[in-house]
Amino acid sequence: MAVVERKRGDDIPLLIGLSDSLGNAINIATLAELYIYVIHGRTGAILVKFSKAGTGGFTALTQITPTSYQAIILSGVTKNATIGGYCIDINVVETDINYQSSQKNTIGIMSIFNLKDSVSKVVSSG
Repeated sequence: MAVVERKRGDDIPLLIGLSDSLGNAINIATLAELYIYVIHGRTGAILVKFSKAGTGGFTALTQITPTSYQAIILSGVTKNATIGGYCIDINVVETDINYQSSQKNTIGIMSIFNLKDSVSKVVSSG
């Protein structure tokens, strides 16, 4: 995923797809859970949180296909967000009896967008 420039007041869609070490698509639908955090790269502040289940303060991801899910960061959130680079922090939770609580956690972090200011943000919804 390449880092893109976004503006305050944008609705920012994120298409979530995972692959294994061989490049094969992972069936997200069969995972025990998938947690997505969008965090400010400099401050570490959490902008939004998503998960498959959408419980416990997380917004539910939308399934597009079994290997592709979508999250949308709404303009009401982005219009007042801190300017700068944002990263996606993903925790893939798989059922595996060999791990604590029978869950194997795999975490990955990568840069996803750089948020710039916008004059027109004042007329964004939210």
